[in-house]
Amino acid sequence: MSDYKKMYRIALSYTHNEQEAYDVISESFQKALLAFPKTKEIDNFPAWFYRILVRTGIDTWRKEQRDPEIISTEKVHLTLDDDNFGLIDRLELQQLLTRLNSPGREIILLKFFEGFTLKEIAEILDMNENTVKTTMYRTLNKLKEVLTD
Repeated sequence: MSDYKKMYRIALSYTHNEQEAYDVISESFQKALLAFPKTKEIDNFPAWFYRILVRTGIDTWRKEQRDPEIISTEKVHLTLDDDNFGLIDRLELQQLLTRLNSPGREIILLKFFEGFTLKEIAEILDMNENTVKTTMYRTLNKLKEVLTD
C-alpha cells in the first residue's frame, strides 16, 4: 500500500469526509514544511510526519466533534495473549472504538487498521514503546469485555 493511501485512510478515520481528509493531509504537509527548518534532527522522517498527521486528524475530529469512521467491511483478526477474539468486522470494531478514549483508540487504529509496528506507533504518538504496549493491552481488554457482554 502506498504511503499516500495510508495517509488518506488515517485522515479519513478522523474526518468522516473525503474532502476533509484531503484537507487534513494538506494541512499536515503545511505544518511539516513550516516545522522542518526549526527541527534540529529528525531520526525517523515518516514517523515524524505521521505524528503530525495524526495530531492534525485529532484536532480536526475534536473541532467537528465527530466519531472516526472506517468504510471498509473487511474482517480484522484481534488477539490478546492466549485469548483469540477471532474475526470481527472492521465497521463493528470501528463503532466499538468510538467508545474509547485516546490514545487507546489511536493505537488500535494504527496497529490493526494501518499495520504499523509498536515501535512505529510509539514514534508517531511520541510515547514510550512499553507505554504503547500497556495501553494496547488495556484497550484490547476493554474491547474484550464489550464483545463478551
